[in-house]
Amino acid sequence: MPLIILLLLPGVLSNQWRVSYVSLSPVCAARGSNVFINCRYEYPDGQQVQQVRWCLVSSNNVFCADKPYVYDSESNNNQKNFQYIGDKTSNCSLLISNIDQTHSGEYKFRFITDRDEWAGDPGVKILVDDLRVSMSRSRENGSTIVGDSLILTCTLSCSGNLADVQWFKNRDLIRHSEPVLTFSRVTAEDSGNYSCSLRNFKTTVSEEITIYIEDVTGSPTVLIIVLFLVSLVFITAAVILMRRREAKMKVKQVEEREEAKDSLYSTVQPQTTDNKNLPGAEDVQQEDEVQYSSVTIKPKELLQVSANTEQEDDSTIYSAVMNG
Repeated sequence: MPLIILLLLPGVLSNQWRVSYVSLSPVCAARGSNVFINCRYEYPDGQQVQQVRWCLVSSNNVFCADKPYVYDSESNNNQKNFQYIGDKTSNCSLLISNIDQTHSGEYKFRFITDRDEWAGDPGVKILVDDLRVSMSRSRENGSTIVGDSLILTCTLSCSGNLADVQWFKNRDLIRHSEPVLTFSRVTAEDSGNYSCSLRNFKTTVSEEITIYIEDVTGSPTVLIIVLFLVSLVFITAAVILMRRREAKMKVKQVEEREEAKDSLYSTVQPQTTDNKNLPGAEDVQQEDEVQYSSVTIKPKELLQVSANTEQEDDSTIYSAVMNG
C-alpha cells in the first residue's frame, strides 16, 4: 500500500488567513462627517504581525501591495484624516475624519507577518456626497401661502433615509432630530432659510433652501395697490383714445373749411377771355356784374373784384371813345 504524505504549509491555506469588514458596503457618507470602518483579521498561530497598511485602491494598486497608502504603521507621513485605531493582533479598524469627495473609493487592509502577508479582498467602498434639503408642498405651482402644507427632507443622493439629523432655520438650531420636517399648516412666521446636518457634525451642514410664505389675507394693502394700478392703466388708455379722437375731428374740420374756401374762390374768379368786342359782350358783363353783386365775399376778395371791375370800366370808356 503506497504511503501518502499530506504536507501542510502554515500560511498557505486561505482558511487560516482572513480579513472581515464589519461595515456594510458601500458606505454612504456625508461630506464633513467621520467614517468608521470596523475591521477584524486572522492569521495562522505562531506568527507575529510586523506591519499593517490601509490603502485606497487604484488601477495600479489593486491588492494594496504598493504605495501610496493612506496609513502605514512603518511610516511617519500618514495622512491626518486617517487614523488607525486597531492593533497588531486582530483589530484592523480605521477612522476617516472630516471626509470629502476626494476620499471616495474602495479601501483595503493588508498586513504582513514574519512569514507572509495578506490583503482583504474585496474591500469597503465609500461614497461621499453633500447633504441636501428637498421640498414638497401641497401647492405644486405658484407660491406657498398661509395654510398650505409643506415637507422638508434632509437627504443624501447615495443613501435612503438618514438616521439622526439636526435642522437649522436662519442658522439657528431647531429642536428636531428627524430627517423629515413637516409643516401641516404653514404661517408667515415659518418663512426663512432652512438647512440640515448630521447630529453633532455641523461641518456636514447642507446648502440653505429659502422658503417664503405669502400672507394673502393679512396684506389688503397689496390688493388695493394692484387694483389702483390696474384702474390707472385703464383711465390713462381712455384719455389717450379721447384725445386722439378730438385731434382727428379738428383735422377734419380744418380740411372741410379749406375745401369750402377753395370752392368759393373758384366761383367768383372772372373769365380771362377778352370778349368785349363780341356781340352781347355788354350783356355778359352786366350779367357778371349782377353775379358779383349777389355773392357775399370776404374783404380780400372784394378788393380783387373791385379792381377787376374798374379795369373793365376803363376798357369800356376807351372803346366808346374809339368808336366815336
